[in-house]
Amino acid sequence: MALAAAILPARAALPSWIDAHAHAFVRGLKLAVDARYAPNYDASWQTLQALAESNGVGRTVLLQPSFLGYDNSYLFDALKAAPQRFRGVPWISPSLDTRPEEWEEMARIGVRGLRFPILGLPTPQWSAYHEMLGEALKRDWPIHLYVESKRLPEMLPFLLDGGHKVVIPHYGLFDRTLGPARDPGFKALLESARTGRVFVVLCGAYRVGPERARMAAPMLLDAFGPERLMWGSDWPHTDTDLNRVTTYPLTLRTFEDWVPNEAVRRTILIDTPSKLYGL
Repeated sequence: MALAAAILPARAALPSWIDAHAHAFVRGLKLAVDARYAPNYDASWQTLQALAESNGVGRTVLLQPSFLGYDNSYLFDALKAAPQRFRGVPWISPSLDTRPEEWEEMARIGVRGLRFPILGLPTPQWSAYHEMLGEALKRDWPIHLYVESKRLPEMLPFLLDGGHKVVIPHYGLFDRTLGPARDPGFKALLESARTGRVFVVLCGAYRVGPERARMAAPMLLDAFGPERLMWGSDWPHTDTDLNRVTTYPLTLRTFEDWVPNEAVRRTILIDTPSKLYGL
């Protein structure tokens, strides 16, 4: 038996880089009632897996697309199919009576956070999320806010005072007409760095404007350090009104240009997300 085991081919190690913000879906999934758009193409987790690996990325954090609403079925299927590669951040309805065993099952398959993709939507009545936030806090899951920067001065203190970790995507999603230097919400985000519990994902530069994202990158690095920053592809770059030319490899090249120090990039690409998501 020992000899047989010895001659089995070694399992190939996954590339070490981590994509901390991507999405996966296919056509035909049930859309949210208030979905802002409905993609007419497939962006399967299998395609993402192959694309990531071909670009040196071995593991990915999948976030529930806003247009799928609370139906996390496809996300959960991906986590079950490739547990070594994926961690997931679902959007959970406050109206569901989620049982303790369901929370345990989510943790078992690789859920590592809760998402609130509420850009353009009302601020949640947090009292309705009391039990849900308690489950996240118990498991040390970060709360992901996809929200306009102008709302951060109100929302960040509530979550941070409650002991939560918070993840903000898209360079802070500052007002692209103001830019990072003049946006008060972005200033509040930078000030929140001193708590040590806020993380920012350098992803989706096209959502705030590439040149303004380039300006924001050193400001974020100075405030948060690489220990609180992550990189994300934002694949498949869904907001077609803003995105014209973004590709997966281009997001990596842009990141390399804007963060030229190799050791700093390594912390952002590997160390920070691996600690936060248990990858």
